[in-house]
Amino acid sequence: MSDCFGYPSCGGTEAENQGVKVDKKVVKNGDNFLFIGALNGAVQLLQEVFMQSFYLTKNQHGYFSVRFPDPVTGVLSSAKSTHTKNRQKATLIANDWLCNGVPEGTSCERVLNNPEHPVDLEKFVNRLSDSEIGKLYELISKRMNNCIPLPAASSITTSPALSSQKIPDVNKPILLIDALTNFWDFENSEYVKKRIARGYDIKQRNCKEKLGIVKRYWATYFDSTRTVQSLTARELDEFLLYLRMEKGLSADTVNKTMTAGNMPFEFLIKEGLIDSNPLASVERFKVTSKKRGIPTESEMIKLMALDWDWTDSVYKLAFKVAALFGLRAGEISGLQVCDVDINADLLYIRHSWNDVDKLKDTKNGDDRTIPIEHGVAVELLNNARRNPDYSDTSFIFWSQKVNGQPIWPSSFEDDFYMAMRKIGISEEQRKERNIVFHSLRHYCATQIAQRASLDIAMKILGHRTEEMTRLYSEHETQVKLNNAKEVLSQGWKILTA
Repeated sequence: MSDCFGYPSCGGTEAENQGVKVDKKVVKNGDNFLFIGALNGAVQLLQEVFMQSFYLTKNQHGYFSVRFPDPVTGVLSSAKSTHTKNRQKATLIANDWLCNGVPEGTSCERVLNNPEHPVDLEKFVNRLSDSEIGKLYELISKRMNNCIPLPAASSITTSPALSSQKIPDVNKPILLIDALTNFWDFENSEYVKKRIARGYDIKQRNCKEKLGIVKRYWATYFDSTRTVQSLTARELDEFLLYLRMEKGLSADTVNKTMTAGNMPFEFLIKEGLIDSNPLASVERFKVTSKKRGIPTESEMIKLMALDWDWTDSVYKLAFKVAALFGLRAGEISGLQVCDVDINADLLYIRHSWNDVDKLKDTKNGDDRTIPIEHGVAVELLNNARRNPDYSDTSFIFWSQKVNGQPIWPSSFEDDFYMAMRKIGISEEQRKERNIVFHSLRHYCATQIAQRASLDIAMKILGHRTEEMTRLYSEHETQVKLNNAKEVLSQGWKILTA
Protein backbone atom coordinates (compact mmCIF):
# COMPACT_ATOMS: atom_id res chain seq x y z
CA MET A 1 0.00 0.00 0.00
CA SER A 2 1.37 3.43 -0.93
CA ASP A 3 2.16 6.20 1.51
CA CYS A 4 -0.88 8.15 0.26
CA PHE A 5 -3.49 5.61 1.32
CA GLY A 6 -1.69 3.94 4.20
CA TYR A 7 0.12 5.42 7.15
CA PRO A 8 3.58 6.63 6.07
CA SER A 9 6.72 5.68 7.90
CA CYS A 10 7.98 8.21 10.41
CA GLY A 11 11.04 6.47 11.91
CA GLY A 12 11.38 3.43 14.15
CA THR A 13 10.01 0.01 13.38
CA GLU A 14 6.84 -0.46 11.39
CA ALA A 15 5.11 -1.86 14.45
CA GLU A 16 6.08 1.20 16.49
CA ASN A 17 4.74 3.48 13.76
CA GLN A 18 1.37 1.72 13.98
CA GLY A 19 1.16 2.45 17.70
CA VAL A 20 2.11 -1.12 18.79
CA LYS A 21 4.33 -1.45 21.84
CA VAL A 22 7.24 -3.70 20.92
CA ASP A 23 9.59 -5.32 23.42
CA LYS A 24 13.15 -4.39 22.40
CA LYS A 25 14.36 -7.79 23.53
CA VAL A 26 11.98 -9.46 21.12
CA VAL A 27 13.18 -7.22 18.28
CA LYS A 28 16.81 -8.12 18.94
CA ASN A 29 16.01 -11.79 18.98
CA GLY A 30 16.39 -12.90 15.36
CA ASP A 31 14.14 -15.89 15.96
CA ASN A 32 11.20 -13.53 16.55
CA PHE A 33 11.47 -11.37 13.41
CA LEU A 34 8.75 -13.45 11.76
CA PHE A 35 6.45 -12.83 14.73
CA ILE A 36 7.01 -9.05 14.54
CA GLY A 37 6.36 -9.06 10.78
CA ALA A 38 3.12 -10.94 11.25
CA LEU A 39 2.06 -8.54 14.00
CA ASN A 40 2.77 -5.52 11.77
CA GLY A 41 0.76 -7.03 8.95
CA ALA A 42 -2.17 -7.75 11.24
CA VAL A 43 -2.25 -4.18 12.55
CA GLN A 44 -2.12 -2.73 9.06
CA LEU A 45 -4.84 -5.10 7.86
CA LEU A 46 -7.16 -4.11 10.72
CA GLN A 47 -6.67 -0.42 9.95
CA GLU A 48 -7.44 -0.98 6.28
CA VAL A 49 -10.56 -3.02 7.03
CA PHE A 50 -12.13 -0.83 9.70
CA MET A 51 -11.00 2.67 8.67
CA GLN A 52 -11.52 4.26 5.26
CA SER A 53 -9.02 6.77 3.95
CA PHE A 54 -11.73 9.44 3.68
CA TYR A 55 -15.49 9.89 3.75
CA LEU A 56 -17.58 11.83 1.19
CA THR A 57 -20.88 13.45 2.15
CA LYS A 58 -23.32 15.53 0.09
CA ASN A 59 -24.84 18.78 1.45
CA GLN A 60 -28.43 19.94 0.84
CA HIS A 61 -27.39 21.72 -2.36
CA GLY A 62 -25.69 18.64 -3.85
CA TYR A 63 -22.01 19.56 -3.25
CA PHE A 64 -19.63 16.92 -1.90
CA SER A 65 -17.52 17.50 1.21
CA VAL A 66 -14.70 15.26 2.46
CA ARG A 67 -13.66 14.29 6.00
CA PHE A 68 -10.42 12.48 6.89
CA PRO A 69 -10.04 10.10 9.87
CA ASP A 70 -7.10 10.49 12.24
CA PRO A 71 -4.88 7.41 11.63
CA VAL A 72 -4.42 6.88 15.38
CA THR A 73 -7.67 7.98 17.06
CA GLY A 74 -10.04 7.55 14.14
CA VAL A 75 -11.59 10.95 14.88
CA LEU A 76 -12.92 12.60 11.70
CA SER A 77 -11.64 16.01 10.60
CA SER A 78 -13.91 18.98 9.85
CA ALA A 79 -15.77 18.72 6.54
CA LYS A 80 -14.00 20.40 3.59
CA SER A 81 -16.03 21.27 0.49
CA THR A 82 -14.72 19.95 -2.84
CA HIS A 83 -16.86 22.54 -4.69
CA THR A 84 -18.24 19.90 -7.07
CA LYS A 85 -21.47 17.91 -7.40
CA ASN A 86 -19.74 15.10 -9.31
CA ARG A 87 -18.80 12.16 -7.05
CA GLN A 88 -15.97 11.01 -9.33
CA LYS A 89 -14.39 14.47 -9.35
CA ALA A 90 -14.88 14.75 -5.59
CA THR A 91 -13.11 11.40 -5.12
CA LEU A 92 -10.16 12.53 -7.25
CA ILE A 93 -9.90 15.78 -5.28
CA ALA A 94 -10.05 13.89 -1.97
CA ASN A 95 -7.30 11.51 -3.12
CA ASP A 96 -5.14 14.46 -4.13
CA TRP A 97 -5.64 16.09 -0.72
CA LEU A 98 -4.84 12.78 0.98
CA CYS A 99 -1.53 12.59 -0.90
CA ASN A 100 -0.51 16.25 -0.88
CA GLY A 101 -2.29 17.68 2.12
CA VAL A 102 -5.55 19.57 2.52
CA PRO A 103 -5.21 23.21 1.37
CA GLU A 104 -5.91 25.87 3.98
CA GLY A 105 -8.57 28.58 3.56
CA THR A 106 -11.14 28.87 0.79
CA SER A 107 -10.61 27.83 -2.79
CA CYS A 108 -10.18 31.50 -3.66
CA GLU A 109 -7.35 31.87 -1.18
CA ARG A 110 -5.52 28.78 -2.45
CA VAL A 111 -4.55 30.58 -5.60
CA LEU A 112 -2.23 32.77 -3.53
CA ASN A 113 0.02 29.75 -2.90
CA ASN A 114 -0.03 28.68 -6.53
CA PRO A 115 3.43 28.89 -8.17
CA GLU A 116 1.69 30.09 -11.32
CA HIS A 117 0.83 33.30 -9.44
CA PRO A 118 4.16 34.63 -8.12
CA VAL A 119 4.42 37.44 -5.59
CA ASP A 120 4.37 40.90 -7.15
CA LEU A 121 7.74 42.14 -5.87
CA GLU A 122 7.19 45.69 -7.09
CA LYS A 123 3.98 46.05 -5.09
CA PHE A 124 5.64 44.41 -2.10
CA VAL A 125 8.56 46.85 -2.13
CA ASN A 126 6.32 49.87 -2.67
CA ARG A 127 4.46 49.08 0.54
CA LEU A 128 7.58 49.07 2.70
CA SER A 129 8.58 51.92 4.99
CA ASP A 130 12.13 53.34 4.99
CA SER A 131 13.10 51.34 8.07
CA GLU A 132 11.65 48.14 6.56
CA ILE A 133 13.60 48.74 3.34
CA GLY A 134 16.79 49.06 5.38
CA LYS A 135 16.12 45.81 7.20
CA LEU A 136 15.29 44.05 3.93
CA TYR A 137 18.53 45.36 2.39
CA GLU A 138 20.56 43.86 5.25
CA LEU A 139 18.77 40.50 4.97
CA ILE A 140 19.38 40.32 1.22
CA SER A 141 23.07 41.18 1.75
CA LYS A 142 23.45 38.32 4.21
CA ARG A 143 21.54 35.97 1.92
CA MET A 144 23.93 36.78 -0.96
CA ASN A 145 27.02 36.60 1.31
CA ASN A 146 27.80 40.13 0.28
CA CYS A 147 27.84 42.57 3.16
CA ILE A 148 27.15 45.75 1.27
CA PRO A 149 26.76 48.81 3.49
CA LEU A 150 23.38 50.50 3.30
CA PRO A 151 23.68 53.63 1.12
CA ALA A 152 22.89 56.91 2.80
CA ALA A 153 19.41 58.21 2.08
CA SER A 154 19.48 60.90 -0.59
CA SER A 155 18.29 64.30 0.49
CA ILE A 156 15.14 65.26 -1.38
CA THR A 157 14.07 68.86 -1.54
CA THR A 158 10.31 69.15 -1.35
CA SER A 159 8.44 72.33 -2.09
CA PRO A 160 6.52 73.72 0.91
CA ALA A 161 3.21 73.46 -0.97
CA LEU A 162 3.67 69.75 -1.67
CA SER A 163 5.12 68.83 1.71
CA SER A 164 2.08 70.20 3.54
CA GLN A 165 -0.36 68.32 1.31
CA LYS A 166 -1.42 64.83 2.40
CA ILE A 167 -1.04 62.50 -0.56
CA PRO A 168 -2.92 59.19 -0.25
CA ASP A 169 -0.84 56.05 -0.67
CA VAL A 170 -2.65 53.61 -2.95
CA ASN A 171 -0.02 50.98 -2.20
CA LYS A 172 -0.66 50.91 1.54
CA PRO A 173 -2.37 47.61 2.41
CA ILE A 174 -6.00 47.97 3.48
CA LEU A 175 -7.45 45.04 5.42
CA LEU A 176 -10.66 43.93 3.73
CA ILE A 177 -12.88 43.07 6.71
CA ASP A 178 -11.72 46.12 8.68
CA ALA A 179 -12.51 48.39 5.73
CA LEU A 180 -16.02 46.98 5.25
CA THR A 181 -16.78 46.99 8.98
CA ASN A 182 -15.60 50.57 9.46
CA PHE A 183 -17.57 51.77 6.43
CA TRP A 184 -20.90 50.41 7.74
CA ASP A 185 -20.31 51.36 11.38
CA PHE A 186 -22.89 54.17 11.58
CA GLU A 187 -21.35 55.87 14.61
CA ASN A 188 -17.74 55.94 13.35
CA SER A 189 -17.93 55.70 9.55
CA GLU A 190 -16.05 58.42 7.65
CA TYR A 191 -18.46 57.91 4.76
CA VAL A 192 -21.53 58.45 6.96
CA LYS A 193 -20.03 61.55 8.59
CA LYS A 194 -19.23 63.15 5.23
CA ARG A 195 -22.65 62.37 3.73
CA ILE A 196 -24.50 63.78 6.74
CA ALA A 197 -22.27 66.89 6.68
CA ARG A 198 -23.35 67.44 3.06
CA GLY A 199 -27.02 67.26 4.05
CA TYR A 200 -27.83 63.72 2.93
CA ASP A 201 -30.07 61.44 4.97
CA ILE A 202 -28.31 58.20 5.91
CA LYS A 203 -30.53 55.49 7.36
CA GLN A 204 -29.00 53.82 10.40
CA ARG A 205 -31.21 50.81 9.71
CA ASN A 206 -29.57 50.30 6.31
CA CYS A 207 -26.08 50.53 7.84
CA LYS A 208 -27.03 47.98 10.49
CA GLU A 209 -28.32 45.58 7.84
CA LYS A 210 -25.16 45.86 5.72
CA LEU A 211 -22.89 45.51 8.77
CA GLY A 212 -24.69 42.27 9.61
CA ILE A 213 -24.10 41.03 6.05
CA VAL A 214 -20.37 41.81 6.35
CA LYS A 215 -20.12 39.81 9.58
CA ARG A 216 -22.21 36.86 8.37
CA TYR A 217 -20.81 36.39 4.87
CA TRP A 218 -17.67 38.43 4.10
CA ALA A 219 -15.94 37.83 7.45
CA THR A 220 -16.68 34.10 7.48
CA TYR A 221 -15.37 33.55 3.94
CA PHE A 222 -12.29 35.77 3.74
CA ASP A 223 -9.39 35.60 6.17
CA SER A 224 -8.91 38.60 8.46
CA THR A 225 -5.47 39.23 6.93
CA ARG A 226 -6.77 39.62 3.37
CA THR A 227 -6.34 43.06 1.84
CA VAL A 228 -8.62 44.91 -0.55
CA GLN A 229 -5.75 45.24 -3.03
CA SER A 230 -5.30 41.46 -3.21
CA LEU A 231 -8.88 40.79 -4.33
CA THR A 232 -9.63 39.81 -7.91
CA ALA A 233 -12.91 39.89 -9.80
CA ARG A 234 -12.66 36.15 -10.37
CA GLU A 235 -12.47 35.18 -6.71
CA LEU A 236 -15.20 37.68 -5.76
CA ASP A 237 -17.41 36.12 -8.42
CA GLU A 238 -16.62 32.70 -6.94
CA PHE A 239 -17.46 34.02 -3.45
CA LEU A 240 -20.89 35.25 -4.59
CA LEU A 241 -21.60 32.02 -6.50
CA TYR A 242 -20.71 30.10 -3.34
CA LEU A 243 -23.31 32.12 -1.38
CA ARG A 244 -25.95 31.54 -4.07
CA MET A 245 -25.31 27.88 -4.93
CA GLU A 246 -23.79 26.28 -1.84
CA LYS A 247 -25.24 28.44 0.94
CA GLY A 248 -28.58 28.68 -0.86
CA LEU A 249 -29.05 32.43 -0.34
CA SER A 250 -31.62 34.26 -2.45
CA ALA A 251 -30.52 36.36 -5.42
CA ASP A 252 -31.67 39.48 -3.58
CA THR A 253 -29.54 38.67 -0.51
CA VAL A 254 -26.47 37.96 -2.65
CA ASN A 255 -26.96 41.29 -4.43
CA LYS A 256 -27.13 43.02 -1.05
CA THR A 257 -23.87 41.27 -0.16
CA MET A 258 -22.35 42.76 -3.32
CA THR A 259 -23.57 46.23 -2.32
CA ALA A 260 -22.06 45.77 1.15
CA GLY A 261 -18.67 45.52 -0.57
CA ASN A 262 -19.17 47.69 -3.65
CA MET A 263 -20.00 50.93 -1.81
CA PRO A 264 -16.92 50.79 0.47
CA PHE A 265 -14.69 50.02 -2.54
CA GLU A 266 -16.05 53.03 -4.46
CA PHE A 267 -15.49 55.20 -1.39
CA LEU A 268 -11.86 54.03 -1.12
CA ILE A 269 -11.33 54.96 -4.78
CA LYS A 270 -12.68 58.48 -4.19
CA GLU A 271 -10.41 58.80 -1.18
CA GLY A 272 -7.44 57.84 -3.35
CA LEU A 273 -6.67 54.75 -1.28
CA ILE A 274 -7.11 52.13 -4.02
CA ASP A 275 -6.81 52.28 -7.79
CA SER A 276 -9.81 50.21 -8.85
CA ASN A 277 -12.94 48.46 -7.64
CA PRO A 278 -12.50 44.66 -7.76
CA LEU A 279 -16.30 44.23 -7.92
CA ALA A 280 -16.75 46.56 -10.90
CA SER A 281 -16.87 43.78 -13.50
CA VAL A 282 -18.76 41.22 -11.39
CA GLU A 283 -22.30 40.59 -12.63
CA ARG A 284 -25.25 40.95 -10.29
CA PHE A 285 -27.88 38.22 -9.93
CA LYS A 286 -31.28 38.38 -11.57
CA VAL A 287 -34.05 38.79 -9.00
CA THR A 288 -37.40 37.25 -9.90
CA SER A 289 -39.60 38.59 -7.14
CA LYS A 290 -43.15 37.35 -6.74
CA LYS A 291 -45.81 39.89 -7.70
CA ARG A 292 -47.48 41.56 -4.74
CA GLY A 293 -51.06 40.42 -4.19
CA ILE A 294 -53.96 42.57 -2.96
CA PRO A 295 -57.30 41.76 -1.33
CA THR A 296 -60.35 41.83 -3.60
CA GLU A 297 -63.05 44.50 -3.27
CA SER A 298 -65.36 42.02 -1.53
CA GLU A 299 -62.61 41.06 0.92
CA MET A 300 -61.88 44.72 1.64
CA ILE A 301 -65.58 45.33 2.38
CA LYS A 302 -65.52 42.42 4.85
CA LEU A 303 -62.36 43.74 6.52
CA MET A 304 -63.86 47.21 6.82
CA ALA A 305 -67.09 45.84 8.33
CA LEU A 306 -65.25 43.48 10.68
CA ASP A 307 -65.30 44.30 14.39
CA TRP A 308 -61.64 44.03 15.35
CA ASP A 309 -62.66 43.04 18.87
CA TRP A 310 -59.54 40.94 19.56
CA THR A 311 -57.37 44.05 19.74
CA ASP A 312 -57.35 47.80 20.31
CA SER A 313 -59.50 49.72 17.78
CA VAL A 314 -56.41 51.71 16.83
CA TYR A 315 -55.21 48.83 14.63
CA LYS A 316 -58.36 48.98 12.52
CA LEU A 317 -57.79 52.73 12.20
CA ALA A 318 -54.27 52.04 10.89
CA PHE A 319 -55.78 49.59 8.39
CA LYS A 320 -58.15 52.33 7.16
CA VAL A 321 -55.34 54.86 6.73
CA ALA A 322 -53.27 52.37 4.71
CA ALA A 323 -56.14 51.19 2.51
CA LEU A 324 -57.86 54.55 1.89
CA PHE A 325 -54.86 56.88 1.66
CA GLY A 326 -51.95 54.58 0.74
CA LEU A 327 -49.60 55.32 3.65
CA ARG A 328 -46.66 53.03 4.33
CA ALA A 329 -46.58 51.28 7.73
CA GLY A 330 -43.62 53.41 8.84
CA GLU A 331 -45.43 56.60 7.78
CA ILE A 332 -48.47 55.60 9.85
CA SER A 333 -46.24 55.11 12.91
CA GLY A 334 -44.60 58.49 12.27
CA LEU A 335 -47.85 60.51 12.17
CA GLN A 336 -47.98 63.30 14.77
CA VAL A 337 -50.86 65.48 15.97
CA CYS A 338 -49.53 68.46 13.99
CA ASP A 339 -49.81 66.39 10.78
CA VAL A 340 -53.65 66.43 10.87
CA ASP A 341 -55.49 69.58 9.72
CA ILE A 342 -59.05 68.88 10.85
CA ASN A 343 -60.37 72.18 9.47
CA ALA A 344 -59.10 71.60 5.93
CA ASP A 345 -59.33 67.78 6.16
CA LEU A 346 -55.72 67.38 5.10
CA LEU A 347 -53.03 64.93 6.19
CA TYR A 348 -49.35 65.91 6.01
CA ILE A 349 -46.94 63.00 5.45
CA ARG A 350 -43.59 64.30 6.70
CA HIS A 351 -41.96 61.45 8.60
CA SER A 352 -41.44 57.73 8.83
CA TRP A 353 -40.52 55.69 11.89
CA ASN A 354 -38.57 52.48 12.44
CA ASP A 355 -37.07 50.81 15.49
CA VAL A 356 -33.46 51.67 14.53
CA ASP A 357 -33.55 55.19 13.06
CA LYS A 358 -36.62 56.25 15.08
CA LEU A 359 -38.34 59.31 13.54
CA LYS A 360 -36.83 60.07 10.13
CA ASP A 361 -37.78 61.57 6.78
CA THR A 362 -40.05 59.63 4.43
CA LYS A 363 -38.61 56.86 2.26
CA ASN A 364 -37.65 59.15 -0.64
CA GLY A 365 -37.21 62.27 1.53
CA ASP A 366 -40.24 64.07 0.04
CA ASP A 367 -43.16 65.46 2.07
CA ARG A 368 -46.68 65.19 0.64
CA THR A 369 -50.15 66.45 1.49
CA ILE A 370 -53.27 64.39 0.86
CA PRO A 371 -57.01 65.05 1.43
CA ILE A 372 -58.73 62.74 3.92
CA GLU A 373 -62.28 62.04 5.02
CA HIS A 374 -63.40 64.30 7.87
CA GLY A 375 -64.55 61.30 9.90
CA VAL A 376 -61.10 59.71 9.65
CA ALA A 377 -59.43 62.98 10.70
CA VAL A 378 -61.65 63.06 13.79
CA GLU A 379 -60.79 59.42 14.61
CA LEU A 380 -57.06 60.17 14.33
CA LEU A 381 -57.16 63.13 16.71
CA ASN A 382 -59.47 61.35 19.16
CA ASN A 383 -57.00 58.49 19.39
CA ALA A 384 -54.12 60.94 19.89
CA ARG A 385 -55.98 62.62 22.78
CA ARG A 386 -56.07 59.32 24.67
CA ASN A 387 -52.31 59.75 25.18
CA PRO A 388 -51.50 61.09 28.70
CA ASP A 389 -48.61 63.01 27.09
CA TYR A 390 -50.77 64.51 24.33
CA SER A 391 -49.19 67.49 22.50
CA ASP A 392 -48.74 68.88 18.99
CA THR A 393 -45.72 66.63 18.48
CA SER A 394 -47.03 63.49 20.19
CA PHE A 395 -47.69 60.44 18.04
CA ILE A 396 -51.21 59.68 16.84
CA PHE A 397 -50.59 55.94 17.03
CA TRP A 398 -48.83 56.19 20.39
CA SER A 399 -47.45 53.19 22.24
CA GLN A 400 -48.93 52.18 25.57
CA LYS A 401 -45.83 50.06 26.28
CA VAL A 402 -42.95 52.47 25.55
CA ASN A 403 -43.38 56.09 26.58
CA GLY A 404 -42.60 58.60 23.83
CA GLN A 405 -42.66 56.03 21.03
CA PRO A 406 -45.35 55.08 18.50
CA ILE A 407 -46.69 51.61 17.82
CA TRP A 408 -44.11 49.75 15.74
CA PRO A 409 -44.95 49.12 12.05
CA SER A 410 -44.66 45.34 12.50
CA SER A 411 -47.58 45.43 14.97
CA PHE A 412 -49.90 46.71 12.24
CA GLU A 413 -48.93 43.72 10.11
CA ASP A 414 -49.69 41.19 12.86
CA ASP A 415 -53.24 42.48 13.44
CA PHE A 416 -53.93 42.77 9.71
CA TYR A 417 -53.02 39.09 9.29
CA MET A 418 -55.37 38.21 12.16
CA ALA A 419 -58.17 40.14 10.43
CA MET A 420 -57.51 38.21 7.22
CA ARG A 421 -57.97 34.94 9.09
CA LYS A 422 -61.19 36.25 10.65
CA ILE A 423 -62.78 36.72 7.20
CA GLY A 424 -61.76 33.22 6.08
CA ILE A 425 -58.33 33.70 4.46
CA SER A 426 -55.90 31.22 6.04
CA GLU A 427 -52.24 32.01 6.65
CA GLU A 428 -51.27 29.58 3.87
CA GLN A 429 -53.63 31.29 1.41
CA ARG A 430 -52.37 34.73 2.40
CA LYS A 431 -48.75 33.70 1.81
CA GLU A 432 -49.60 32.00 -1.46
CA ARG A 433 -51.29 35.20 -2.70
CA ASN A 434 -48.37 37.24 -1.31
CA ILE A 435 -50.65 39.61 0.62
CA VAL A 436 -48.92 41.72 3.29
CA PHE A 437 -49.75 44.99 5.05
CA HIS A 438 -47.99 46.88 2.23
CA SER A 439 -50.55 45.31 -0.14
CA LEU A 440 -53.04 47.87 1.18
CA ARG A 441 -50.90 50.61 -0.42
CA HIS A 442 -51.07 48.68 -3.71
CA TYR A 443 -54.84 48.39 -3.31
CA CYS A 444 -55.13 52.14 -2.79
CA ALA A 445 -52.95 52.83 -5.85
CA THR A 446 -55.14 50.58 -7.99
CA GLN A 447 -58.34 52.29 -6.86
CA ILE A 448 -56.93 55.78 -7.50
CA ALA A 449 -55.57 54.84 -10.94
CA GLN A 450 -59.06 53.66 -12.00
CA ARG A 451 -60.71 56.92 -11.00
CA ALA A 452 -58.08 59.65 -11.46
CA SER A 453 -55.10 60.62 -13.59
CA LEU A 454 -51.67 59.09 -13.11
CA ASP A 455 -50.37 62.47 -11.96
CA ILE A 456 -52.86 62.62 -9.07
CA ALA A 457 -52.03 59.04 -8.10
CA MET A 458 -48.31 59.91 -8.00
CA LYS A 459 -48.92 62.87 -5.69
CA ILE A 460 -51.08 60.89 -3.27
CA LEU A 461 -48.69 57.94 -3.10
CA GLY A 462 -45.53 60.06 -3.03
CA HIS A 463 -43.92 58.41 -6.04
CA ARG A 464 -41.31 60.27 -8.08
CA THR A 465 -41.81 58.30 -11.29
CA GLU A 466 -44.84 57.23 -13.32
CA GLU A 467 -43.26 53.80 -13.71
CA MET A 468 -43.45 53.16 -9.96
CA THR A 469 -47.09 54.27 -9.78
CA ARG A 470 -47.96 51.97 -12.70
CA LEU A 471 -46.20 49.11 -10.92
CA TYR A 472 -48.37 49.67 -7.85
CA SER A 473 -51.63 50.09 -9.75
CA GLU A 474 -51.37 47.16 -12.20
CA HIS A 475 -53.72 44.84 -10.30
CA GLU A 476 -56.87 43.18 -11.60
CA THR A 477 -60.04 44.55 -9.97
CA GLN A 478 -63.76 44.02 -10.48
CA VAL A 479 -64.00 47.46 -12.10
CA LYS A 480 -61.38 46.50 -14.68
CA LEU A 481 -63.09 43.17 -15.33
CA ASN A 482 -66.48 44.86 -15.76
CA ASN A 483 -64.95 47.35 -18.21
CA ALA A 484 -63.36 44.50 -20.17
CA LYS A 485 -66.68 42.63 -20.18
CA GLU A 486 -68.48 45.70 -21.56
CA VAL A 487 -65.92 46.12 -24.36
CA LEU A 488 -66.17 42.45 -25.37
CA SER A 489 -69.97 42.58 -25.20
CA GLN A 490 -70.09 45.55 -27.57
CA GLY A 491 -67.74 43.78 -29.98
CA TRP A 492 -69.93 40.68 -29.94
CA LYS A 493 -73.05 42.72 -30.70
CA ILE A 494 -71.34 44.30 -33.72
CA LEU A 495 -70.23 40.92 -35.10
CA THR A 496 -73.64 39.26 -34.62
CA ALA A 497 -75.85 42.16 -35.76
